Amino acid sequence: MLQSLFVLVVLLGVTFWLVPRVTKSRPDIKPGYMYALFFYHYILSFTYYLYAVFNPSDSKLYYVKVMRDFRGPDWGSFYGVSTTFIEFLGYPFIRFFGFTYESLMVTFSYAGFLGFVVYLIFLFEQIRFKPVILGIDARLFILFLPNFHFWTSSFGKGSIVFLGIGLVIFALSKLTTRYGWMVLGLIITYHVRPHIMFVLLISILLGFLLTGKRVPLVQKLVVVGLAVVALFFVYEDVLVLTGLDEDFLESTASLSERAADLQRATSGVDISRYNFVEKLFTFLYRPLFFDAPGALGFFVSIENVVYLALTLYLFQSGALRFLWNSDVLVKTSLFAFLTVSIALAQISSNLGLAIRQKSQVMMLLLFIIIRFLDVKKAARWRVAERKKRLRSMASL
Repeated sequence: MLQSLFVLVVLLGVTFWLVPRVTKSRPDIKPGYMYALFFYHYILSFTYYLYAVFNPSDSKLYYVKVMRDFRGPDWGSFYGVSTTFIEFLGYPFIRFFGFTYESLMVTFSYAGFLGFVVYLIFLFEQIRFKPVILGIDARLFILFLPNFHFWTSSFGKGSIVFLGIGLVIFALSKLTTRYGWMVLGLIITYHVRPHIMFVLLISILLGFLLTGKRVPLVQKLVVVGLAVVALFFVYEDVLVLTGLDEDFLESTASLSERAADLQRATSGVDISRYNFVEKLFTFLYRPLFFDAPGALGFFVSIENVVYLALTLYLFQSGALRFLWNSDVLVKTSLFAFLTVSIALAQISSNLGLAIRQKSQVMMLLLFIIIRFLDVKKAARWRVAERKKRLRSMASL
């Protein structure tokens, strides 16, 4: 325990070093925002640790496998994608530095925190007219939703892939100066979840191809070319990991069996008779209070109500026009969110699995929503300014 406290103090010191560098480049980001994110994230990290102690957790299995040289006698034996990559990342901390399980949880939680820092910078760059939700700056409101922090705070895939996806979206906003962050984000995402990287690349392709404004032709061609090349190299790995290289009927049967297995879990719901819309709704917005699996599910239900209420903004007048005319960031986020959600909704009959999985992409939906609110607020501001000028001219 003393070791984990020491690691936490060291990471706090890193944060003290990081904060002035972020706030210098973005003066509208107050230091208090980042410190609040740090402490809030680690409070929920401790909550997750307590949850993992008394419940089955992949993080404990990863730790034991490294300790027992499950994949081989050296660090290189653990290199790979998906689960093995998480073990590969944890190996030097465990075997070279003697980290305890608690210390490793603290360390990997910092990757989740860095993901929030990336999204913080991104949102303050992209959302300029400060729309509010329940009287709170919408940018901060979504960054402090607890479910994101809970599932990105452990020795596992959640914290790493959250950072990877965040880096990709962050880099896409200023690609000419952030291409290095784009490459890093794609590499991270590929090693943790190759299929998610595949979806991101397809979404970026569609986003650039279907966006006509403010994107130079040369930049479009470069991005499309690089994405096509990357897709060529990762395609086979994606097929192997998702089972899509098998016969279609066998794959479908496999998914059905997987769904049935999950249904037998205590947090399962029967979606076998659900139509497509009901499956997608279940994945994105359940559990709700009437089907919450335990105390954790009850608290998640509160957040799901928030997600549902925010999604209703996209049913307002002007939302479809906004999506159609939006820039590459919104279109890429929309394609990625929809594709991943639709795919995962087919097998996430276990509500616990759905809660964890959707935290990877829900931030993309929330970004689209508050960008829409930002555009509406900007339009109202322009109308008010025009009226003010007209009144000023009339008074002369």
